[in-house]
Formats: sequence, C-alpha cells, structure tokens
Amino acid sequence: MNIRHPLAAVLGVAGIVIGGIAAMVSPATAADNELTGTVTFSCQVSTFTPYDWSPTLTLSALRPEGSDQVTVSATMSQMAGVSPVPLTEAPFTNDLALSIGGAAVHAKGSGTVSAEGRAPFTMPSMVSLPFTSSAATLPVTVTGFSFEVTEGVTLPGTCAPTGGAALGTLTLATGTPPTPAPTPTPTPTPTPTTTTSATATPSASSSPSPAAANAKPAKGTVDFACVLNPLGSEFDYPATISVAGYRAKAGDDVSLAATMSDLPGISPVPIDGQMDVTLALTVGGTKTTLKGSTHAVAAPKAKVPVPTLTGSVAADEDELEVKVTDFTFNFAALSIDATCKTSAVALSTMVVGSEPIETNGTTPEASSATTTTESGGTLPQTGGGDSLPVVGLWALALTLLGVAGILCVPQARRKH
Repeated sequence: MNIRHPLAAVLGVAGIVIGGIAAMVSPATAADNELTGTVTFSCQVSTFTPYDWSPTLTLSALRPEGSDQVTVSATMSQMAGVSPVPLTEAPFTNDLALSIGGAAVHAKGSGTVSAEGRAPFTMPSMVSLPFTSSAATLPVTVTGFSFEVTEGVTLPGTCAPTGGAALGTLTLATGTPPTPAPTPTPTPTPTPTTTTSATATPSASSSPSPAAANAKPAKGTVDFACVLNPLGSEFDYPATISVAGYRAKAGDDVSLAATMSDLPGISPVPIDGQMDVTLALTVGGTKTTLKGSTHAVAAPKAKVPVPTLTGSVAADEDELEVKVTDFTFNFAALSIDATCKTSAVALSTMVVGSEPIETNGTTPEASSATTTTESGGTLPQTGGGDSLPVVGLWALALTLLGVAGILCVPQARRKH
C-alpha cells in the first residue's frame, strides 16, 4: 500500500451524524467566537506507511447564561487521500484532542460516508463534552487526532501534530451549546462461544456423501472469532461444518473430508486469487489438521466458498467424537491471512464408513493433505480484454495500491 497521490479533495460524505449543530448555534454568535488555524499532522493508518496532512481547523465555544460549563464545537477540512474502492455508508468516527486553558478536551464526531472511489471525503463535525471554565478567553493547543473508518474491516488512524499545534486564543461566548455526540463504544474483542448443534445440516450441494450405508458425518455449528492480518481487524465467522470419515480396511487410518459454509461476504472489492484453508480438529481424542485450496472468485460483498478440506487420523474406533478448535485462510501471494479461534466445539459423533467419501466429484485418499477445487465462476471482464484485478479479501485493494487505508499522501509531500 505505497502509492502516493495528490491532495485532491478526497471522498464525498453522506449521512454524517452530529446533525443540527449549525442549527443550534446562531450564525452571529458562532462567528463571534470562532478560532481558525492550520495544523500539520503526521498520520498513520493501521500498519501502513505514515503520511503528512495539514487540515484547517475551526473551533467555537459556548456556555449557557450563568453557567461555567463550556462546550466546544470543531470542524476540519477534508481528509488527505483517495479511496481505491467505493464506500457505501461506511461508519466513520473522529476524535480531536485539545488542551484548552490547560484542560484536556476531546471533540468527537461520528457518521457514515458514501462515495465512489477517489471521490471527495468530508469528515463529520465534532463536539466535546462540557468542561468547566469561567474565563472569557483560553489558549488552545492541538494534541492529537484519531479516526476509524469501516468498510468490511475497521481501519484505525492516528495523527500527531508536527506544526501549528498552538492555534491561538479561543473566545468563550454565551449561548446554547450543541448536544455532544455519543462517545463511540470500542468494538470488544470477539469472545469465542461454544455452540453445539447435532442437527445442523449444511446445504445438500456441499455436504459429504459417504458411500457406506452405515457412515455418518459429524455435523454442527461453530462461532469463530477471527482476526484479519496484517490489518489486525476482527470479524465473526459463524460456520456450519460437516466432517465425514472412512477406512478401507481394519487397521487403516481414517480418511477425513470436511465441508464448511461460505466465508462472510464483506469484501468491498472483487476477489480473484488462490486461497488456502486449514481446519484444526480433535478426532477421537487425537489432534489432526485438514487442508484445502481453491482459486477463489467472488464479486464485491459476495460470500466466499470454502473448498473441501481433507486429511487423515489414526483411530481404531468406528464411532469418533469430533471437536473443532481453529480455522485459517491465507492468500499467500498477497501476504494476507486470517486466524479464527473458538473453544473446542464438539460436533455430533462421526460414524466411520467402509467406502471412500465422494465429495464434489473428488475421492480423497488416506494420504491426502490438500484438495483443489474451483469456486465462484468467472467475473465479467472489463474493457480491452483485461480481467478484473487480482485482489484479496476484505480491503486487499488497499494493500495492493499502497495507500494508508482510505488515505494518500498529499500533494505537498509528493513534490519532494
């Protein structure tokens, strides 16, 4: 994610929350106590390359008649950058940290943004919780700025002031202050939950079909708590899983084949690339790993099929308890992967068959470690015969284009 772009006006915004601030402050009063200045920030989004940004800030402060409770409103000029993908009502929050007369004040805003790729991006207005002051004027210093935008994954950004932080003196006016925005609630770390369902049944098109009449796959649902790397973004994957097994003759290892329901469809960009998947199980008390791979093809926001996973385990019993612990997927060519954890979730008991398992036209052998299937079909091609670009899952276009989330380096930086 390292391509630099000029400081074009960035992304158009829709649905900004904190509405009504302008309506709540009379134009005459607001104009009398506005403080405007330009601050230079050094910003970084997630693990991407830092960039410089110099927005114009406008502050105003109001307190009710006879009160010493001061509320600060703030706006900032457009964010530097270009989104390589469209944003559709993407949640956005921002937090401007200030020191006002020595008091630590945070002005916060939240809303949603919708825009075509590389369209202008205006941020939500911000408003603080009240702080106490009876002074007529107060010096203002900017101490920091942070934000988050969510389009499939949540991308956090932090900005530290490197110039112009001392904005000047803010005049406190008398009037009815706006209502502070609700404090954004941090997204908690997903807690793995154990959900056992012996009757859960995958779709008929993806379920293993043991040839032996006495064979019975282990089935159930598992709620995975996943982390997408290198972004460190969290998401949930409620998976329906079926695991079937057979052995050719007594004493042989048990060949296993597993199917899983589709991955969540939250990618804002097309997917067209190699995906490797791994499922960690305990079968009959023995740990084992099933693997599969596929050339994953999916349209934006479409679910992503998971290929059949195969492997084997040493076991003599005909009825085996199956527990699921971990699942991973990996786009190796793009250095993108996800790890999904859960407590050891027990599926229904698996009855081992005596004939090979037939799944999607393939017959895994006892020694099989991986299987490759094609999923998703072919996406339409664009002009000139060029197919849609190879991208990964959940904002991989951001990685390939070298931008910091939805941001780019402003024009002043580009000239160096």
